[in-house]
Order: sequence, then structure tokens, then C-alpha cells
Amino acid sequence: MGKAVFTLAAAICLLTLTACADVDWHEADEELHNDASLFIQDYKEAWTNSLEDSSFRELETYLYPNSQFYHMIRRTHQQYTTQRLVEKVIKLEVVRVEKTDDGEVRITVQEAIEKTGGETGTEERVRTYYLNPFRDTFRITQMERQDSA
Repeated sequence: MGKAVFTLAAAICLLTLTACADVDWHEADEELHNDASLFIQDYKEAWTNSLEDSSFRELETYLYPNSQFYHMIRRTHQQYTTQRLVEKVIKLEVVRVEKTDDGEVRITVQEAIEKTGGETGTEERVRTYYLNPFRDTFRITQMERQDSA
């Protein structure tokens, strides 16, 4: 009995460690690089338009439904529209596009944002977006903030 429990526990630990292994990211080919870059540019334009129009609906086609990121963006959008804050991308540079064997895409961008409304000014920042393929396009599943260099 004791040996069977130990074997089962060891197997569970091994499976857990294997499942938590780092994902291997590979540089995307040119077509995927262009598709992901265009998608992020469109998303950024939709973000600005949604803030100007005070309507979140336009963003929903870019986000993975009912995910943690979706709800975070929805709360941020609500906060910005309450403050009448609008962010507009004045410069967007794609730094890197990578993919996994499972089809997930990671795109890192350096952007300059102009804020108007409640807060004004410009901000440079680096963001990494994680995309999953969805029909003929992508959906954003998460985003990481990075210190700009």
C-alpha cells in the first residue's frame, strides 16, 4: 500500500513538473510577423476609437472573451471613459514576434502614447501581447508591461 501511494505521488510530481515546463518560443515567419503587427495596429486604433466613443463594444473582437485580460481591459476602459481620458498611439514599433508550436503568438511592441482629457502628456512604453489564433485573425489573451529602455 505504502509503495503504491509513493509511486502515485512521484508520478503526479513528475507530471506536474513536465506540465509546468517553459514554453519554447521561435521567431515568427514573415507572414505571421506581418499579420500579428497589423492586428496590434488595428487593436490600438480600436482602443483610441472606443475611448473617444465611450463604447467598449469595438474592442470585444480583439479580446479573448471572459478572460482575466478581457475584464482588466474592460475595467481600465470604464475608468478612462469616466475620466474622459483618451490614449492615442503616435508611434508603434514592433520589436519582436514569436510563436510556439501550439500556435500561440507573442508580440512585443514599443509605443509612444499621447494622452488627452483628464491627464495630458506623452508616455513611451513597452508591451508584450499574447495572441491566440481565432478564425482568420487573433484574440489577445494577456499583456505584460515592461520598463521602457
